Amino acid sequence: MISTGDNNAKSFLSMPVSSILQRNVAILDRFQTAADAITAMRDLSVRSVLVADTKKEIIGLVSKTDILYRLLSLHKLPARTRLEEIMSSPIISVPPEVTILDALAAMEKHNIRQLVVSSDSKVYGTISREDIIIKTEKAVMQTMNAFKLDSAVCIMSPFASTSLMDKRDVLTCPHCSNQYNNKELLSKHVKVIHSDSK
Repeated sequence: MISTGDNNAKSFLSMPVSSILQRNVAILDRFQTAADAITAMRDLSVRSVLVADTKKEIIGLVSKTDILYRLLSLHKLPARTRLEEIMSSPIISVPPEVTILDALAAMEKHNIRQLVVSSDSKVYGTISREDIIIKTEKAVMQTMNAFKLDSAVCIMSPFASTSLMDKRDVLTCPHCSNQYNNKELLSKHVKVIHSDSK
């Protein structure tokens, strides 16, 4: 059985990436340093910076992970390491209308943690696996909190409702399964025939 929280998570994952992308984007020159990138990430509260060439075209991405692992492996200082030395390139990007679920699948397939959201050479922002996970958990928790015991919840009697048959305008009596074309006839039938039913 699928819980309401699961349904809420699925609904969230079917939304376009444009609805949750990180719009704060730092674009640095390829000759700037890892120290510059660290400062930009801190100031904008982002996990990465985009790297541009002399034509102002985006040619790479440097994440916190790139700085941590690639600087350590190169045994270099942040202030002496140019971004072009540690950037990931080429960048994998998706258009803003792609679903969050498809963006996650792309990250999984290419073993990356972030995507650039762009269209027609325009950069709208970035989306990260961490942001998606945090927001998915939040969506599930919001739904679960709405169904706590102290919420106003009512239990319906199985005889207090009916359903449409095969998506037609035919209603079925919940007591005896007789079929009726409208609600008034069904209601009259239940009151006359099943009024003492428990």
